[in-house]
Amino acid sequence: MQSEDFSTLPLIFSSKSCKISPVKDNKALNFGWIIVGFSFITLALVYAVWYSFSVFFVALLKEFGWSRSIGAGAFSLFIILSSMTGPFMGAVVDRFGPKRVIIMGSLILGAGLALCSSIQTWWQFYIFFSAITAMGLGATGWVPNITIIQHWFKEKRGLPIGIVSSGVGIGILICVPSVQYLIIQVGWRITYGIMAIFIPLVVISMAIPFLKRPPKTTQLLLVDKEISPEVTKDPLVVNEEWASQTWTVRQAIATKPFWLLSLSFFWGSFATQSIFAHQVAFFMDRGLEALFASYFVGIVGVVSIGSKILWGVLSDKIGREVTYTIGMACSISGIIFLIVFNISPCSSLPYFYAFFFGMGYAVTAALPPLITADFFEGKAYGGIFGSLMFFVSVGGASGAWFAGFIYDQVGNYMPVFIVLIASLFVSNFSTWWAAPRKIRIVPGKRKQFT
Repeated sequence: MQSEDFSTLPLIFSSKSCKISPVKDNKALNFGWIIVGFSFITLALVYAVWYSFSVFFVALLKEFGWSRSIGAGAFSLFIILSSMTGPFMGAVVDRFGPKRVIIMGSLILGAGLALCSSIQTWWQFYIFFSAITAMGLGATGWVPNITIIQHWFKEKRGLPIGIVSSGVGIGILICVPSVQYLIIQVGWRITYGIMAIFIPLVVISMAIPFLKRPPKTTQLLLVDKEISPEVTKDPLVVNEEWASQTWTVRQAIATKPFWLLSLSFFWGSFATQSIFAHQVAFFMDRGLEALFASYFVGIVGVVSIGSKILWGVLSDKIGREVTYTIGMACSISGIIFLIVFNISPCSSLPYFYAFFFGMGYAVTAALPPLITADFFEGKAYGGIFGSLMFFVSVGGASGAWFAGFIYDQVGNYMPVFIVLIASLFVSNFSTWWAAPRKIRIVPGKRKQFT
């Protein structure tokens, strides 16, 4: 039998014990930051479709005379169907690589937006926007890009995840007011047509040269037959039995933490997407012009850009639960400012709302992928994270429809705001109950346990 040649493997010799450790590939790490840049731009563009709904919503209601529950129902279905692609797309990225998935999704997204420019009835909008466009966004959006980043960064993920998720904030800041401006200048139909060409063109032109699988940066460093447990032990792991599991989607779904995270993410999304879908309509009800109202959406976006990076980095230092609680407090503060503005309009209150809600919304975007990785790191992460994102999307869809339904019944959003505050409390409590700190400590807490 021909002996295996290990001459190409880097060796670290020890006179006492064998060491098995990863070899860091600096070139691969540097290219990983290029992938971060790609995902940042991609999410900024594709989530412009998601968050510009609030300005298209007003234009469509004006032209077709739909009720707010019918219009919001289209957004709810859009969220649900885009999320249903999550588990599938996460697994496909894991198996086949990201390039094919992103390119295919971009083409579907463009086709859906092009069809939206020709709608005449509500059911056509449901098919073209809520179904086709949603599937395209699901294949180019959050789950595929977060799965890619998880493959490139194995430690201290807070910063890259924060940067990538802040791309959504850029989309809100720049694209939503830009879309509103285009609607005013050329109409909503031509605006949909412009988006149908521009977004896929940019994403595909970046995906072709830049998207690739991460290299295998971990190699065995062999010296003798003994393996030192002290060398191989991960200092961040608290529950070794849990962390040593090779998780599958089916196994993860059978655990209590999975369902607690589902509950937390559901109610967090219920609150944030309800606000996002109806904030422009709310401000217009209070006498603001459509374009001016869209600026507050932009402020939410710009605040969330830095906040997502802040929350990601901060959670690596002080822990996921504490960081999430601070973010929930910010969201609740933002909603309270909306309540006060509804009772006694004051020109400064929407700015306070935009700042605090932007901070709070950011934590619901930046922390779920990190918390999921704390529990279910491994080859099946994409499928598990995608499964959890289904509950995020169902929560968001329910919140958007719920707010529209309640408005149609009572003529204002006050009861909605009260329910949203309660939902944020439930989301925060569920995160603490799941307790990611009992599985892995964050890098900033490592010294306390060594």
